[in-house]
Amino acid sequence: MSTIRAVGLLSGGLDSALAARLLIDQGIEVIGLHLESPTACRNDVHEVARDLGIRLVTRPKGEEYLRLVRNPRFGYGRNMNPCVDCRVFMFGLGRPYLEEFDARFLFTGEVVGQRPMSQMRERMMLIDRESGLEGWILRPLSARLLPRTEPERRGWVDRARLLSIFGRGRTEQLALAERYGLKHYTAPGGGCLLTDALYSRKLRDLFDHTAEADTGTADVALLSLGRHFRLAGDLKIVIGRDAAENRRLAAFEDHARWLVEPDGWSGPSALVCGPRGEEPLRLAIELIRRYARAATPDSAVRWREGGQPQRRAIGAAPSPGALPAAL
Repeated sequence: MSTIRAVGLLSGGLDSALAARLLIDQGIEVIGLHLESPTACRNDVHEVARDLGIRLVTRPKGEEYLRLVRNPRFGYGRNMNPCVDCRVFMFGLGRPYLEEFDARFLFTGEVVGQRPMSQMRERMMLIDRESGLEGWILRPLSARLLPRTEPERRGWVDRARLLSIFGRGRTEQLALAERYGLKHYTAPGGGCLLTDALYSRKLRDLFDHTAEADTGTADVALLSLGRHFRLAGDLKIVIGRDAAENRRLAAFEDHARWLVEPDGWSGPSALVCGPRGEEPLRLAIELIRRYARAATPDSAVRWREGGQPQRRAIGAAPSPGALPAAL
């Protein structure tokens, strides 16, 4: 029999890595598909793929994903997590790769009962139907708790060698990781920022103040950095919390966002999201001073205006309570 090939959604987390390894142990040729998202925790999925010895393909979820998050058909979980819509969407993105790689089925690392919105048995079946892939999505970690899939019926995969893990505990997965020698994976329980209450509050603020057509992936990715201050409907300022964040904030500067940063002294940078002008500059300076430990009235900040460098001393401290709290 020729080698059976499968495409797996590889998140960089432990469960999807284990699902891949279980199929590799059955002689399945596995191709990992990583869907890059601005709402995912940072991880090095390439290291996971190297540990597994598999080919990895990456592609962004894109602007369409942001429209889904804004207007989910099946609603949100506890925060801004549209888990059912997200799974349907991801399976839809994965489907063309079956033909491209001459693969027989898709698989994931989902575990029955692990997440209340999308990983209960009935919801999994709903997601499979909505994606048009009913019977063609295998979940190796919980397969024996679910109806037989086509890969099992056709003898491509031995159901007896799949697992029946249930619930939110990770004891079995961690034991398997040690057995297989897996070292590079996101800590269990992490992953999607949309399940986080603080991140969700910032995302709601973004959606409330930015039209759908004007919202891009960079706007959403920025939410995971710094302290965010909504100062007017069209003005938000993001303050870096450390030197690493200051460097990352600089990468977001473009026609709609401009950077104000300490000139020759240690302090936070301010990314101004909104119009240029004297008032936004004053507010940025006040926020920099609020979080700067060593600032003096003579300390200066720099920014660019019309392509030209500008510089100004920060002056005296603002009056207490003049600025709002962070989002």
